Amino acid sequence: MAFWDGYWKSLKPLEVEEPIDVWVHRPLAYILARAAKPTPVSPNFITLVSIALGITSAVFMWRTSPHHLQLAGLALFLSAVFDCADGQLARMRGTSSAFGRMLDGTADLIVSTATVVGATYLIWRQFREPWWQGALVLAGCLVTIVTGSNHTSTYDHYKNLFLRMTHPTYREGEDYETALARYEAQRGQGTFIERATWPLYFFYIRGQAAYLRSFDPYTKLGLSKLPPHDPKLAAIYREHCEPLMRLWRNWFGFGSLVFGISVSIALNVVEYYMLLRLVVLNAFFFGYMRPRQRAASKAAFQALGL
Repeated sequence: MAFWDGYWKSLKPLEVEEPIDVWVHRPLAYILARAAKPTPVSPNFITLVSIALGITSAVFMWRTSPHHLQLAGLALFLSAVFDCADGQLARMRGTSSAFGRMLDGTADLIVSTATVVGATYLIWRQFREPWWQGALVLAGCLVTIVTGSNHTSTYDHYKNLFLRMTHPTYREGEDYETALARYEAQRGQGTFIERATWPLYFFYIRGQAAYLRSFDPYTKLGLSKLPPHDPKLAAIYREHCEPLMRLWRNWFGFGSLVFGISVSIALNVVEYYMLLRLVVLNAFFFGYMRPRQRAASKAAFQALGL
């Protein structure tokens, strides 16, 4: 199989793929996945490497050794590449699993937490005097962290919902009730990593659901309760929601967040990137995306009879 033919087949539908992933992270990840495919290396192991690289990036941010910021940016960039490679390898092998998707989401939570804590420290260290300025910087960073988490988890929900409604074979994402039933069926089983992942995963999906109830009361959180794929229903949902899906994947995904932080850290301008997200991206998120998405969800599910 030609390189690029195999590459495009290793992706999710392009309607939900982030452009920064398609053109930057995933080509490198595909090389890694192709190299790993004939080996015993598992997608879950690659996910663990992604976590380790994200934590390594945060450690470099706290250091003061030569080129520590460039090393931090490089480690975070490589973490994003490995984060893409695990899913591509699973799709190439046909071995995607519920736990693999759960671990991948948990990895995003761990890496983003470690990264934003490190970035906040870098900014605070630069602007900590006088004390009131340092306190103001910390407050601004906290707001940026919370809203940034809302950006990526909201995109993740609409991505999974779009795939469920428009593609017959994709079943990404699950609601809390489905996850809880899976947990009860597997209680006490699995490896240490599998058991340790559950609390973080529940924290993520509960928080995501709680936020979405206020962000968009017309969306559907119970993904398992959606009807089976139907081309007519898919066409209706696309008509109302596909234009907004393009905006979600362009601006609010985890890949764009990590890429922006990695580049700004390497260039030692992370405070400007955080300010950009705090002011400009939040204005776009709350001022434009929220009312447009509410209207689209309401119209779509009314037209669908759901």
